[in-house]
Amino acid sequence: MNGACVSHPPDNTPLPLFGHAPGPVRRRRLNPTAAGIVLGLELRGMREARGITATASAKLINASVSKVSRLERAESPPDPRDIDILADRYGATAAERADLTLLARRAVEPEWFDRYSDYAASWMQRLIGLESEAVYFCAYEARIVPGLLQSAAYARQIISDGLRVFEGDRLEQRVQLRLERQRRFFDQPDPPRAVFLLDRSVLLRRVGTPQIMAEQLCRLLEFSDRPGVTIRFVPLDSSVVSNHGSMAHLRFGPLGPPAMVYVEGDDDATYYVKPDDVERRVELMLRLSHEAAASWRDSRAILLDAIKRYEV
Repeated sequence: MNGACVSHPPDNTPLPLFGHAPGPVRRRRLNPTAAGIVLGLELRGMREARGITATASAKLINASVSKVSRLERAESPPDPRDIDILADRYGATAAERADLTLLARRAVEPEWFDRYSDYAASWMQRLIGLESEAVYFCAYEARIVPGLLQSAAYARQIISDGLRVFEGDRLEQRVQLRLERQRRFFDQPDPPRAVFLLDRSVLLRRVGTPQIMAEQLCRLLEFSDRPGVTIRFVPLDSSVVSNHGSMAHLRFGPLGPPAMVYVEGDDDATYYVKPDDVERRVELMLRLSHEAAASWRDSRAILLDAIKRYEV
């Protein structure tokens, strides 16, 4: 396994840090999660450009201000009648109205992961809906191998140990959700450029048997061989840069959602989309990459050494 793997140096072509990245995203192709976010941004932008308050908009659709706020933040499904009324009030052109109608229709369509809704934390579902839409995805993980990189056996053990789910449909559905996420992220025609910064303790913290660990680390090696995927490790003696355990930075094409940073807690997550909030956290991830993480070649050597340890 080890000798047969040939890795490719990562593509270091620069991308914009905080705004939209170049890409082929078109609104008619946005998935429901992304369409809802773009719809909310369009509505808020049109409202603010015309100096209309959220209170005034709420009165137009006979709703509360909080409903307008949830609509603009994509936290509730849009009602086509409300969209028509707001489009009229905002003076939308025929093209803008068609765009809003299309986005609203897409926003209420089922997501592929809806069938797993009982097995995925509600606060994580936005990330699941957006990660495969990104053109650039950078994640940092301090405790375990990220779900996008987990083997089936490793995922099964993590779910059993961490969530105390031991058998049956509840366990296997969670495992299948992680594997489906991987397929949709990596196996699409034009997958996101992906960078994973992993604390070296991830390699030392045993999950299950040595065989499960060896299989998982070989899986990491396979992922690192994919064009456009970079996996780097933060050594134990590196500088302390972040006290976050898990976060991700996503950038999208020109017609997609704005750049965002996802920070995961123990039982919740925060999504940052305001430019200043995103910038502060992206700078943190840049420091992790530039000051703390080992080089790509050194990281590969670290991974190969860890594989030997578990294969003994």
